[in-house]
Amino acid sequence: MLQFKDKRLVKFGEHVRHVREGLGLTPAEVALRSSLTQRDLLSIEEGNKSFAFTTFLELCKGLDVQPTDLLKLEF
Repeated sequence: MLQFKDKRLVKFGEHVRHVREGLGLTPAEVALRSSLTQRDLLSIEEGNKSFAFTTFLELCKGLDVQPTDLLKLEF
């Protein structure tokens, strides 16, 4: 059975990866700075993971950005 990724999650994940790489951070560094695992971060970046608001806040913490910074994209 085929499963399709939610385009919004894919776009958000691409944005997160762009922000992370722009900050010069590796997935391991983001994981160390938050309660996320590298696997969870990469799943978010690949658009494979829908997640809770608290995970979003941990992602912001790991990237050291404000939540509004990650939401600055057109859906």
